[in-house]
Amino acid sequence: MRLPRTCFILSSLIVLLACCSGTTDVPSTPVRKLKILGIFGHLGKSHFDVFKPLLEELARRGHDLTVISYFPRTEKAIAEEPLPNYKDITLAAENYGVFVDVVDLKLIDHSFVRIFKELYMLRFMASVACEAGLKSPEVKALIDSGQKFDLVMTENFNTNCFMALVHRLNAPFIEITTHQLMPWALDQLAVSNAASYIPAMFAHVPRPMSFLERAWNTAVVWIATTAFDTVFHWKDQAIAEETYGPRLPDVKEISKGMSLMMVNTHYSLHGARSYPPNVIEVGGLHIPQKPTPLPKDIAEFLDKAHEGVLYFNLGSMVKMSSVPEEKLQVLLRVLGSIPRKVIWKWEAEDPPHKPSNVLIKKWLPQFDILAHPNVKCYFGHGGLLGLSEGVYNGVPMILMPLYGDQYTNAMAAQARGAALLLEYEHLNERTLRHALDELFNNTSYMDNARKLSTAFRDRPATAVETAVWWTEYAARADNLPYLRSEATRMPWWQRELADVTVFLLAVLALALYAVYSVVSHFLSRNKRRRGSYKRTSNKKRN
Repeated sequence: MRLPRTCFILSSLIVLLACCSGTTDVPSTPVRKLKILGIFGHLGKSHFDVFKPLLEELARRGHDLTVISYFPRTEKAIAEEPLPNYKDITLAAENYGVFVDVVDLKLIDHSFVRIFKELYMLRFMASVACEAGLKSPEVKALIDSGQKFDLVMTENFNTNCFMALVHRLNAPFIEITTHQLMPWALDQLAVSNAASYIPAMFAHVPRPMSFLERAWNTAVVWIATTAFDTVFHWKDQAIAEETYGPRLPDVKEISKGMSLMMVNTHYSLHGARSYPPNVIEVGGLHIPQKPTPLPKDIAEFLDKAHEGVLYFNLGSMVKMSSVPEEKLQVLLRVLGSIPRKVIWKWEAEDPPHKPSNVLIKKWLPQFDILAHPNVKCYFGHGGLLGLSEGVYNGVPMILMPLYGDQYTNAMAAQARGAALLLEYEHLNERTLRHALDELFNNTSYMDNARKLSTAFRDRPATAVETAVWWTEYAARADNLPYLRSEATRMPWWQRELADVTVFLLAVLALALYAVYSVVSHFLSRNKRRRGSYKRTSNKKRN
């Protein structure tokens, strides 16, 4: 028995040494160096902030990036991290200003016509982006140069006009959206709109929905999709053909050929829904792995605030100094009276009578502030970037939505018990005091915010790692059709079985008519027999 045991031990040692020596006959497969073009024509900085971490991480991994946008890397960023394989083609020009501090709070409208105003603004912003992006001399020179790319990345938002560039380049492409999918994107991907339980963009309905709210939600999806398929599409096609010729295919049909769609959402916040394999959730794509050190004055302010801090920021697009005077006075009175410190983003000179407990800054490192343990409440507008950062850090929130997807985001966080929604038109001293009292004194908000944070963070890979893997997959898969739903090749009436429904209703109607005819025939026949029997009986009696 000793000899076999000795042989077994020796063979095991030989195998172990062979494994530890690092020599193997199975080489690892290196990731192919890719040539990637990013096309991001929207002028909103908050949108590009979502794409930026992914683009820079792809460059760090050795891929060649050419990025068309209004937000080239700054001299400071280049000095800190050169990234020589990251090339910018800037669209910035004197006649095209970026969308920062442009929303006037005096013009916020939450009336019934709000949805049409928001659709109009989306169409206006799309026209600006298409005119500037497609007609840029640098962009046209790139397209005409005949350069080949392994992959094209672009934003899915309010226009398909940049599909003209995708068509000319004839490369696989992926789209990225900075928020939940637009109603028209759902149609583009042949994804169910789930209007019975998922509030649509622009609908402003709660979760869960009543019957009338579900009816309105369904109507909004139809209104938005119809507007995009007609007015938006006609303008997109006209600008694209004006720039690249009348023989250009339908840009909407080109967009259906995307390899995959990345969505900046996560089911923990917006709810679980069914997506095809080519829709990838990467919620929190812009969130760094760890906070960076805060500026000295902000760090000292937060470190000394042992009673807790309220962080107040309505985002990069809102011009906070445009707030109506009566609402400004409400904010100053209430925030100045609470027994806590407040840090507030205000892009102009300090407002008059600024309370002593309030620190005002024109710019704030939002994620780093929310990561500070003394920040106990975030007062924001429900924009998905700030809201995701609040969720990630487990901070309970007061959310005052103003436009776009903010109401939907705010309702999602409120449904999770981690936030309280405050209507802008109802902002007054009573409602604000109530919201602050709830968030600071009702511990359920903090408990739910921490639970939501755990669910949001608990993933097999970070959002950036997930996005990088799928980006490289889309390139090496050579635009294989296996991920895309077959429904994208079907018209809506076939996809929704409208033709089958009409056919079955017709069959059912014919069947019912046949049954009715047979029953009527037998009833009338029996009636005639009874009549004949009565007449015969009467004759016999007579």
